[in-house]
Amino acid sequence: MEYNHIEQSRIPACTLDEQLFTKLWGIFSQDGEFLWHATIGENDDLLGKQELEERPVQAIESWEQLIAVARKMPRIDQLTLTVEVPEKGTIAIALKNFVPCSGKLIVTGAEEQWVNDRFDDCMALFTARKKTFNTLLYTRLGFDVVQTVIPLGSMFVIVLLAAVFFIPVEIRISEWYWWITGATIIITLRSAYSVSNWLIVYFMNKYPYIKWQGR
Repeated sequence: MEYNHIEQSRIPACTLDEQLFTKLWGIFSQDGEFLWHATIGENDDLLGKQELEERPVQAIESWEQLIAVARKMPRIDQLTLTVEVPEKGTIAIALKNFVPCSGKLIVTGAEEQWVNDRFDDCMALFTARKKTFNTLLYTRLGFDVVQTVIPLGSMFVIVLLAAVFFIPVEIRISEWYWWITGATIIITLRSAYSVSNWLIVYFMNKYPYIKWQGR
């Protein structure tokens, strides 16, 4: 069946728990029987260097298994949940806990009212568990600060001060000026790259996009 109406939005950074999935299942079952498929994965590659298709995921076969697996994982790498309500529409939830962190809710359906109602009900559950700082951190602007502004700014100051203190002024203003400038830029960029990776991992461990309640 073709579903012509669609509603979608970003899911904010949030905590997950058994109550959330219980309420989601309540939403899914409002129209009776529904089909669903879920996968969940665990991975230490926070920087997202591994291709999405290569990241290990586990297919879930029951609601009880979903809760049990999610609860015992030290860190949830990704979680997807797709639902189809026959003759009504589909609901898709995707959460990604590695660079670039994100969450997505997509609802499609034959009736616009059904789509709007299911979208609002599902989004309300995630919004109630929203972590405001975490959500802002993983916006384009917030993540650019962590990934680029802080590392580049801090290393520029450190390298510049080191050059001032350890390279005599006579050399700095001599014919070596352009060599020193070039070396300073290279050292700054390479150092900033290392600092950037360290900062990203630190913030992602301390402020994950999704985590199980209590962890």
